[in-house]
Amino acid sequence: MKNRQAEKAVMKSRPQVRAISAALLLMGILFFFPVRGEALAGLEVSQSPLFHAASLPDVPLVSEERQHELFVEMREQFFSPWTQTEPRKATETLEWVFDRYGKGGIFGENLKPRPLSWVAEQRKASRIGAAGELNRFAVSVRQSSLRLMPTEEPAFFSPDLPGEGFPFDYLQNSLVHPGEPLFVSHLSEDGLRAWCDTSYASGWMHLHDLALADAKTAEYWMELPLAAVVSENTVFRWGEMSLFRAKAGTLLPLVSRGITENRVLIPFRDLDGRLVVREVRISAEKVEPVPLPLTPWKLAAVAEEFTGELYGWGGYLGNRDCSAMTRDILLPFGIWLPRNSAAQAGIGEVLSLENLSPEEKKKVIKSQGMPFLTLLGMPGHIMLYIGTCKGEPLVLHNMWGVRTERKGVEGRFVVGRCVLSTLDIGSDHPDHVPGRLLIDRLNRMAFPAAGHQ
Repeated sequence: MKNRQAEKAVMKSRPQVRAISAALLLMGILFFFPVRGEALAGLEVSQSPLFHAASLPDVPLVSEERQHELFVEMREQFFSPWTQTEPRKATETLEWVFDRYGKGGIFGENLKPRPLSWVAEQRKASRIGAAGELNRFAVSVRQSSLRLMPTEEPAFFSPDLPGEGFPFDYLQNSLVHPGEPLFVSHLSEDGLRAWCDTSYASGWMHLHDLALADAKTAEYWMELPLAAVVSENTVFRWGEMSLFRAKAGTLLPLVSRGITENRVLIPFRDLDGRLVVREVRISAEKVEPVPLPLTPWKLAAVAEEFTGELYGWGGYLGNRDCSAMTRDILLPFGIWLPRNSAAQAGIGEVLSLENLSPEEKKKVIKSQGMPFLTLLGMPGHIMLYIGTCKGEPLVLHNMWGVRTERKGVEGRFVVGRCVLSTLDIGSDHPDHVPGRLLIDRLNRMAFPAAGHQ
């Protein structure tokens, strides 16, 4: 009966929600993650955020004034690379990279140890002493990666260690969306990569993935309103030419808005590497003005785009990890989050869950958590609380796996995707490690819309 009532609530909701197909609703309501080998306890819930939002009032979660304050803060952070006059600790960061990963113990794509000569080549290619040589503004012109060394070649820790090897390439720092403001420090030895600061991370980008911007163009770009991609992997075209694919959470300047279409600016790189902008029309269902209404239904509609995405450490292979997921969900609503899970768990108002039993933690989460606007953190992982199901707190998160142990040997039961689950996920696995479930390791609740520490 409850499922039928929820389904009716979904179908009677606002126009953007009614547009969701009946097939998607049935998947969320009737199926419980029907993937063989992944029938873990904690996953046997609907995998549709919209289904779980059906019982929540569709009202703003913060005041209009507070959302405006958050949006102003988000814009300042987003455009911060264009307020820099020098690199953001480029020398210190690069020295740390080679101190951390340059002393041996890293493995290549053939799962063999990388020789120190390889590390020496990367250090030479990084031209650490040239940091601050260019000091130029730029914009990403397509999806790209920030790498900690100027190479696509990976650096894994030993694959014999639990939770290491693929996909944990420690040179993969983050994924960069099209249209992101950048500050360019200097070029690699071959001139094919640039060390760049984004608003949330730094690293090497392919030079052909960015276009240099002068101060006048950057100023014009910053004066315009923003629009967010809310439909995953939206393709942008100029005439008959496809330019790039953008993930949900991508922000672009908004030129004008219409009923069925919006016009946004998209960046080009000309033959001299400079920024050229063009106006393009894009479906109003795929790109919406920022900030979006901060309601449970709208948050759930955006979160729906993320479910099932494969896990990607630091944006590896174009996929998201846990903190990239939370960041990209909240950014269209005018809420800026830092890049890594530890920093996200400390943003806004923070409530400690240390020294509480699992049941005490659940009680606090259910009584004080705001569905779709509360982050739950633990060492190395961040999750978005979305409400309850049968009295159990539910979270949306992109996770790698459940810790296991067999005959004293630690391992992982790999989930490897974005899922909706309880905090007891994996408790029925015969090899799960007692005391190491999500609920056991959970130690903080963060309320990012409540104010910054």
